[in-house]
Amino acid sequence: MIFFQILIFIVSITFLALSISGYGRLVNLSIKKNFFLDIFLGFILISLIITIFHFFLKINVLISVLIFSLGILFFFYKKKISALKFFRGESINYLLIILLLIPIFLSQKYHEDFGYYHLPYAIGFIEEKIIFGFANIDKSYVYNSIWLNLYSIFFLNDKNFNFLTLPSFLLFLSFILFSVHQLISKNEKTISDYFLLIALFYFILKFTRISEFGVDLPAAIFSILSIYYFLKFSETNLIDEQKEYFFLSLIFSIFSILIKLSSIPLILLPIFLYFKYFKNLKSDFFEFKFLFIYILVSSFLIQQLIYTGCLFFPSNLTCLSVSWFSEDSISLSKELELINKSYFSSANYTLSPDEYIKNFNWLSYWFKRNFVEISEHFLTMFLPVLLFLFFQKKKIDKEFFLKDKLGLYLFLILGLLFWLNFSPVYRFAISLFLTLTFILLASNLVSCNFSKRIFLIFIMTFIFFSFSKNIVRLTKVENIFLGILKIDNKYIAHDKNANQLIKIYQPDIQSNSKNGWQGRLCWNIPFICSYNKLDIRKKNGYLIINKLIN
Repeated sequence: MIFFQILIFIVSITFLALSISGYGRLVNLSIKKNFFLDIFLGFILISLIITIFHFFLKINVLISVLIFSLGILFFFYKKKISALKFFRGESINYLLIILLLIPIFLSQKYHEDFGYYHLPYAIGFIEEKIIFGFANIDKSYVYNSIWLNLYSIFFLNDKNFNFLTLPSFLLFLSFILFSVHQLISKNEKTISDYFLLIALFYFILKFTRISEFGVDLPAAIFSILSIYYFLKFSETNLIDEQKEYFFLSLIFSIFSILIKLSSIPLILLPIFLYFKYFKNLKSDFFEFKFLFIYILVSSFLIQQLIYTGCLFFPSNLTCLSVSWFSEDSISLSKELELINKSYFSSANYTLSPDEYIKNFNWLSYWFKRNFVEISEHFLTMFLPVLLFLFFQKKKIDKEFFLKDKLGLYLFLILGLLFWLNFSPVYRFAISLFLTLTFILLASNLVSCNFSKRIFLIFIMTFIFFSFSKNIVRLTKVENIFLGILKIDNKYIAHDKNANQLIKIYQPDIQSNSKNGWQGRLCWNIPFICSYNKLDIRKKNGYLIINKLIN
């Protein structure tokens, strides 16, 4: 049975990879063609297409089939580089990596937010065209993520949600293979390669389960790619290559921000490049590839306006006087700040929320609560590289300290300040800690011209560690192919509009009590599922949802 599942999975992921890379080829105008770079850019273009389609259409199965079929056509039409040719010479190593990583997907346990808002969000995309006031359904929809827009075209049916997590896994797999390819395809290593090396070790060791991915992993991967191409920019004096790397750093940083707002410090990197190399870059902002970025950002901002009543949430300066705007959404940002700064877990309610946040009073409580987790992640970044360096036995270049990397220092310092001030949760700062680790190890790494053999031994050892953990999980009941976390399909009509007969559903908490707090979540309950009191009307085929004051 398991071999049949693996076969189906390999066929599916191959088809999807080729289709997504087909879209990437429409955007990728790079000098040096790269199959995985096509996939990264393809995800961005498909996200844009789905976002725009949803303004006018429900994202049903026919649209999904159309999107993926066109991707295949684009792939074969733009066949300037063959995927098979790209893998040539290392096909055995790449195939082994793929096979060893597959159990991550097959043994998956859903992310804790999956039943809360990931799955209901996808159902909303399928059941309705874009909804005015969508954020009023639940506070989780206020901070929109463009990555969740992708989920709608991976929705098979309301009983099988396997493929909803496939975009995150395919992105993860592509990043691993991309990194391995970049590191073994050339003899002379550059600073950007060493940064990629640290990121690669960390992602393999830390992300061994799909339940850990969420939207944080995609945001982190695109952040890493943005930093990687920022570093590559400084490694060349060729104007055409600099323009290419600037564009890639820019689009990956922007897409990471659209996935997760906490990535906003990333924009400092391309901004730094632009102002430092203005003469080289200024003439290109009216090219097609930049028009693509303008449309991407604009469509997301319009979606955010329709969802919340604000162009750029949580800034109330961008909010408009529309019926679906709710002040509760603005207050949410303060609530999340308190959560992120450990107010509700500090057990120190002698301080009011305002006093707790003021003058860094929160820092000591936050540090005690997060010290172990941050240390664990930091060591996962640090120790594998030190172990790798030990086997290299290279002389350390003490004089090297990332010369001419001012932009990277600015990103690190200002990014850490932004993170501490607004959202000090470790998973929001993976790229920052990887950058910090990279800077601390840079003098060691620059003198390390590692052999392909030693590198592959290390990578395969780490991947086998991930494989061994997930092989055990395949035998457990929580295996996705044996069914999702069981939710009793008894729903209670919460409210309805007298004219339109639009029902609002809630989980039957009593029936779902055996599932703990997960039994309170919406999962695949018929749309609309909400605990809020809502006023819903339909106009010209569009739902308009206003939040009623309790």
